[in-house]
Amino acid sequence: MWKIKDIILFPIFGVHFIISGLRYDRFSTLCHHGVINHSEVVTHVVSSDVQKLIRRNSQTELRIHTHYDRSIKSLKNFQDIKRDVIEVAIEFWEDALLLRQSHTVPRRLTLDRVCVDGATKLMTFDNQLLTFCVNGCVEWTKCGPINIPVSHLNCRFIYNGTSMISGRKGEGIYRANFILYISSLRTHRCNTAKVLGYAAHCQLEANTDRPMAGYINFCPDTLSNEYNDKMRSLFVATHEILHSLGFSTSLFAFYRDKQNRPLTPRDPITFKPALGWYSGKNGQVYQWSDNVVRSVNRTWLSAFGTFQKLAHIVVLPTVVRIARSFYNCPNLDGVELEDEDDAGVYLTHWEKRLLENDLMTATYTNSFRISPITLAMMEDTGWYIPNYALSQSFSWGRGRGCTFATGSCLEYMLEQSRGGHPIAPFCQQLTSSFHNKNNGLQVSCTPGEESYGFCNLIEYSKPLPDEYVYFVNTNFSTVTLNSEINLGTGNLTNQYPLVKLGGKIALANYCPYHQEIEWEDDVGKSIANTHCHASTNLKDPHHNFKLERFGMDSVCVEHSPNWYLINGDSLFVPPVEGAGCYTFRCSMTEGGLILELAGGMSIPCEVPGELSEINACLTKQSLTVKGKLVCPDCRLLCPLSECPKIYSISQNNVTYLRSNYSNDRSSSFLYETNMFIPKSRTIQYSQLIVNETESIVENPLYIVENSKNSKGIVIQQAILPGACLVNIAYSSTSLTFSIFIYFVVFVQLFCL
Repeated sequence: MWKIKDIILFPIFGVHFIISGLRYDRFSTLCHHGVINHSEVVTHVVSSDVQKLIRRNSQTELRIHTHYDRSIKSLKNFQDIKRDVIEVAIEFWEDALLLRQSHTVPRRLTLDRVCVDGATKLMTFDNQLLTFCVNGCVEWTKCGPINIPVSHLNCRFIYNGTSMISGRKGEGIYRANFILYISSLRTHRCNTAKVLGYAAHCQLEANTDRPMAGYINFCPDTLSNEYNDKMRSLFVATHEILHSLGFSTSLFAFYRDKQNRPLTPRDPITFKPALGWYSGKNGQVYQWSDNVVRSVNRTWLSAFGTFQKLAHIVVLPTVVRIARSFYNCPNLDGVELEDEDDAGVYLTHWEKRLLENDLMTATYTNSFRISPITLAMMEDTGWYIPNYALSQSFSWGRGRGCTFATGSCLEYMLEQSRGGHPIAPFCQQLTSSFHNKNNGLQVSCTPGEESYGFCNLIEYSKPLPDEYVYFVNTNFSTVTLNSEINLGTGNLTNQYPLVKLGGKIALANYCPYHQEIEWEDDVGKSIANTHCHASTNLKDPHHNFKLERFGMDSVCVEHSPNWYLINGDSLFVPPVEGAGCYTFRCSMTEGGLILELAGGMSIPCEVPGELSEINACLTKQSLTVKGKLVCPDCRLLCPLSECPKIYSISQNNVTYLRSNYSNDRSSSFLYETNMFIPKSRTIQYSQLIVNETESIVENPLYIVENSKNSKGIVIQQAILPGACLVNIAYSSTSLTFSIFIYFVVFVQLFCL
C-alpha cells in the first residue's frame, strides 16, 4: 500500500528544502503617470509641409519616431533594451492603431517651441488656427524632462502685429505622425524606490487635439534585459506609450467624436475645454463632460451588508457597446475607472477588479494583455481606428455577466456558488507558502493561461474597510491554511467577519484571485517564476516533477488533484501542484490539441475538461510520476480547422460531450447543471524493461545527464513512459535529491 510521506521532514530521502516565507512587495514598483503641467503643453501644432489634403474620416498608419536621449544611450544594456523592450512596444502600437485623419497628412512632422512667459495668441495662418508667441520663443523646449533637438522645432511669433517664423526652421521628422522622446534621467519623481518610470504627452495637433509628441523617462537602474525584468519593462513601455497617445485624464476633455467634434464644450476664444478644472489627487486637469466620464452610485455587498459605492465610469459609445458584449451585460452603463485614491492611479487607469491583467490597469500582477475595451477607448478618443484582432486572447471577465461588471466580487462569488458554478476568476483559498505533509504549494492558472500562481488571499496586520470585508467564520473556529474560507452574505447572524482577510491587491478592491509568483534566492535575486513563456524557467530535470516545458509556445494547464510521486510503496507529493506549463501543437490528424510534456510525451486533448492521466518514470530518482491534466479547449489555442467538433449525447438526464475524432478511444465528460465533471481517461504507454548490463536505455525519451555507477557503467537519467522498475541498473533504491524552494514572491508592479 502506498504511504504518503512528508517530503520536507522525511530524513532518509535527504531532502534539502529552503523556504523563508512569503514576501509580497519587492515588485511593487511604480511607473509614474502624473498629471502634466498644462503650461508646458504646446497646442495647435501643425506642420506646414503638407503632403496632401485628404478626405474626412480616411485613415493612415500610425508611425512613431523615437528619439533617444543621451542619458539612455549611455546605459550599458541600451541596445538590448532598445531591441527587446522599446521597439517591441512601439511595433505593437503601430500594429494596433491606425490614425483617423480629418484634414492633412504631414510629409515632415515639426513641433513648436514654447513661448516666452507662456504668452500666446491664436491667429489664422494658411487657413488654420495656430498658436503664435507674443514675446518670442524660448531657446530650449522640453518634452517632459528631455530637451527637444532644434532640428525638430520651429517658432511662430508675432512681430509688430505680423505673424512670422522666427529663426531657422527645423527640418522635422520625415513620414512620422508621433514623436516619442525616451530618457533615463534621475529626476525628482525617481526619488522613491517604487518608481520605475513615467510618461505623458507634450504637444497637441491643431485641428484634432491629437497628441503629436510624448515622452517616457525610465528611472536609472531599473531597466534590465534579463527575462523576468524585461517582461516588466515591456509592460511599462507599452503601458506608458498609450498614456502618451491618449489614455490619460489630462486628455479626457480633448476627446472628439468620429466627425471630429469635441465631446467637451470649448471656449469660443481660446478653443480650449470650457468647463473649468477638475482637481484631485492627480492635480488639476481640464474638466471633461458627462459624454466622456460620469459618476454613478453602485450597490456594493460586503460581509457587513450593502453599501453605496461611488464609481466613475467611461460612457463613450464604443466602450459601452464593446463592454456590453464582452461582459454579456446588455444594460451596462459604462466601465469603471480605478477608484484607489492615489496620485497617478486614480481615474487614469481601468478598475483592476474588472480588467485584472489588461495593459491599462495600474499594476502588473499577471501576464498582461490588451482588452477590446481598451482598444474601444482609443477609438472613442476620435483619433484612432483599432485592430481588435489583437485583443482576442483577453479573457478576464469575459461573459461573466452584469453582477461581475457592476457589483462587488462577493456578490458575484455568492451568485456563482449558489448556482453551483465555479467562482473564477476569483478564489477563496487561504494558501500557505509552505509545502506541507499532504499537499504541495497549491497553484492555479492565472488569467490568460500564461502562468500559474497562488490565490492571493492573505491576512493583513490591520482590519480592512468594512466594504472590502468578504469572508466570515461561521463556527468561530480557527481559520486554517490551505482551506476554502466561507463567503459572507451581508447578514452577520451566526457569522463572524474576518476583517483582516482580503486579496493582496488593494487596487482590485481586495478581491482575491490567482496571482503570478516568483522564487528568489536569499539575496533577493530572482531565479525563477511561473511565467510559461520564460525559457529560463526550465526545470532541472532532477526536479521536474510535473514534466513541464517552458517557452514561447507554452500554455498553463490545470491539473486534477493528487499529483503523486511514487517510490516503491511510498507516495510523495510534489513541491508545487495544481497546474503546470506545457508546449502544444495543433493537428486534426492527431486529435486536435496535443499537449507536449518533458520527455517527448504527447497527450491528445479532444474534449475540453477531459482528464488525461500521466504515468511516467524519472529514472535517476526511480520515481514514478502519476497525475492527470485537465484538457484545455482546443478552440482557444488552435485554428478551428484543427479542432474536432464537439457534440452532446443525452443519457439518463445527463449530457455527455464527445468529439468527432475517429479513433478507438472514448472521449467524453459529463455536463450537468452547467458544471463540468470530467471522466478520467488513461493514456496507456508500454513499459520499458532494461537489462542490468545495458549502458543506455533503448530509445530514452528524455536524456538528462551521463554518469557512471559503481561498476563503471555509463548511465543516463531519462523520463520514460510507464511506472519505474524497482531493480533496473541505473535506478537508486533510495530517493536522493535536493529541492530548493526560495522566497516566494507575488509579482506586483504598479503603473501610474
